[in-house]
Amino acid sequence: MKTHWSAGAVAAAAFIAVSAILCAGQPESSARLTFDAASIKPVPPSDSPRGISMTVKNGHVVYSYVTVRALIRQAWGISKIFPPSTGPLDPLYSDRYDILAKSSADATDQQTRQMLQSLLEDRFGLKVHRETRELPLFALTAPKGNTKMRQATDDGTPSEIGNGGEGRRIHAHHVTMKQLAEAISGYVGDPVVDTTGLTGVYDFDLDFTPDQSLDAGAASGTSVYTAIQEQLGLKLEARKGPVEVIVIDRLEKPTEN
Repeated sequence: MKTHWSAGAVAAAAFIAVSAILCAGQPESSARLTFDAASIKPVPPSDSPRGISMTVKNGHVVYSYVTVRALIRQAWGISKIFPPSTGPLDPLYSDRYDILAKSSADATDQQTRQMLQSLLEDRFGLKVHRETRELPLFALTAPKGNTKMRQATDDGTPSEIGNGGEGRRIHAHHVTMKQLAEAISGYVGDPVVDTTGLTGVYDFDLDFTPDQSLDAGAASGTSVYTAIQEQLGLKLEARKGPVEVIVIDRLEKPTEN
């Protein structure tokens, strides 16, 4: 028998918001795509906290110390989960997993997302439906097209984005601006949409104080807003717009490997 999370925990993660702009022009394939092999290993609560990392290349994914919330963000390319986490007792926030999955054939990023959706459906029993709402969001912009980032040569190495273990740094290797927008959304509390117009991939480190990041006027520490502007030459602008919402109808503890 499968073990279900409590109704309260599922209700606490009832709405997942993703900007409709992110999904525009990305029709899903009618054929259901799946990984050929996948391993999901729960990280024991007794393990010491460690850095989160997510590596994706050609249908192969390696995720370390990720939450279910992070998996859903990756699978749908979303920028925010509503409502916010209920805290340490919320299993979508507190439970951590190491995941290794691969496909026998090369896959695009969009195909990899679809395979991750299938993995969540098959192993976590995830069921969802979609809605659209008018919600606050942030636009990631590049004022006058100037940035302080280093554009990297796409040499075929996989994109990777993670933190330094205490959440003080986003370390990015061969990351697009869309991937950056998705990564920082969890720190600002609202969806983030890439409107920089920047193409290609970038390598950079972004240092800030996470517990100050939801308050742009924090008295101490460097907020994510300030760090993005001073260290990357980018800017977050508050806006409002249509947001695609995914409603979680069902979610379970993952099945055994």
